[in-house]
Amino acid sequence: MLKNILNLENVQHITKSEQKKIKGGIPECWVYAIEAGCVLIPVGGTCPVNTMPGICDTSRLCC
Repeated sequence: MLKNILNLENVQHITKSEQKKIKGGIPECWVYAIEAGCVLIPVGGTCPVNTMPGICDTSRLCC
């Protein structure tokens, strides 16, 4: 699943330490959201214009 996320265009990387914090691996919700066109931003980052954070219970995904 991580491979799917890292191969998508315009996606920020997920650090090794962040991967360890996410129990059970990368949430499936993240994969589906990114496939649907959402953008994964860095921790503390700002969403691109015309997108809002909050999907999948994280501020890292902007749709």
